[in-house]
Amino acid sequence: MEFAIILIIVIIFASVMTGNLGYVLFGMSGLLLLTAGFMVVIFAPCCIVLLLSKWKEAKFVGIDLPTEKARFKVAFYLVDGEEIPCLFPEEGVFRDRFYQEDKTYHVLWNRRLGRVFDRFSVATCILGLFFGIILGSVMLAMYY
Repeated sequence: MEFAIILIIVIIFASVMTGNLGYVLFGMSGLLLLTAGFMVVIFAPCCIVLLLSKWKEAKFVGIDLPTEKARFKVAFYLVDGEEIPCLFPEEGVFRDRFYQEDKTYHVLWNRRLGRVFDRFSVATCILGLFFGIILGSVMLAMYY
């Protein structure tokens, strides 16, 4: 809420200082284009790693920090007798519904990274790349 109020104040201040709301809208669309570019840069390598990963059956073990320095908890899966962490953080909102212990899931396992992609991280990678491309295309179309 505070962020929205600060953003409105900055927009009003910038439009008063420049005398034109068009400059503010142009700057906001530029920020959206930059955001779309970052999304593509972040999620494109993840999608390439997804393509190089192999499907495995894995049993959900639990949720914990992958290392002592990690800030976010991840899901751990038992793949071929070895506990392997997921690449992306766990979904904390519906943890009980999404992650059920002793249930077998299909995950994408990347041996080089030593990580797995569960169904939520696969969806995050694909949707993040898709929305980054769509947002970037819309913003570029507005510039031309």
